Amino acid sequence: MLMNLEILFNFCMVMGVTIAISSNNWLMIWLGLELSMMCFIPIMSKKYKLNSESCIKYFIIQSLSSAIMMMGVIMMAIWNLSLILLMSIMLKLGVSPFHTWVVSIIEGMDFYPIFIMFTLMKVAPINMVSYLNENLIFFIIMGLLVGSMAGLNQNSVKKILAYSSIFNISLILSSISSSEIWVEFFILYSISLMMLNHLMMKLNLNFINQVILNNFKVPIKICCWITFLSMGGFPPLMGFFGKLLVIKFLIMNNQYMISVIMVMTSLIVMFFYTRVVMLSIIMFFNMPKWFVLTKLNFNSFIIMASVVIPLFLFNLKSL
Repeated sequence: MLMNLEILFNFCMVMGVTIAISSNNWLMIWLGLELSMMCFIPIMSKKYKLNSESCIKYFIIQSLSSAIMMMGVIMMAIWNLSLILLMSIMLKLGVSPFHTWVVSIIEGMDFYPIFIMFTLMKVAPINMVSYLNENLIFFIIMGLLVGSMAGLNQNSVKKILAYSSIFNISLILSSISSSEIWVEFFILYSISLMMLNHLMMKLNLNFINQVILNNFKVPIKICCWITFLSMGGFPPLMGFFGKLLVIKFLIMNNQYMISVIMVMTSLIVMFFYTRVVMLSIIMFFNMPKWFVLTKLNFNSFIIMASVVIPLFLFNLKSL
């Protein structure tokens, strides 16, 4: 029965997102957003039934942003002002400076709803931003700076993923004028995030010190290293080519200032992911050598291949 309800909630959530992105009417878009939100909350609270704080915060923020969005639609129809509507969408997305609610609820969530919130639940609001002809440079720069700087001193894997999401949303907004570029980047980011979330969930890793200090088998360690480096945008992994697509698009459109800021902040993001990998590698080589002589897990190679192989598919187009 519980499995049937979970399938129903997932189906209705996908249907709500589909309604929101395929409608040309603001009322139907709002309906799709509300349907997806109401189906996402039970999924969000599945594991942590006693911890309802994150669910309540998420519900309040999304309801408030939906109310502001409808007010913005009315104001846009009367006075042709779309700023209020844009603010409500930024609040839904968790874009800086409206990002604090994302960080506050992330610890009370499992990795599966985190993946859904950072991927599927972002599609409709991002699509709404593409309808508006607004200057997004303030939100882009704020997101790049906050997403990179705030992630430096974090010990929680979930909070690092939250700040990485804030950073990557800024990359998507910077390429929002080209649906092809931001969709390709979004797919690459979603695959990298899915692999990292899958590993963290299966291995029950919630903190950086657990990633560094562990006795996992060699293929599992390599999987962790590759997925962390891919999320950080380390070349030549998949996350790097996503950022390369966006930066190339910005340079071709003469947006040099954002390109420079993006490159500098991307190095910071790469640093705090690479730091985890380097510390883990150092600890691995300091371990007794019999940890190396273990059987290889075929599933681990599947995960590694799913991270590495897609870079060859996007290599020719991005270079």
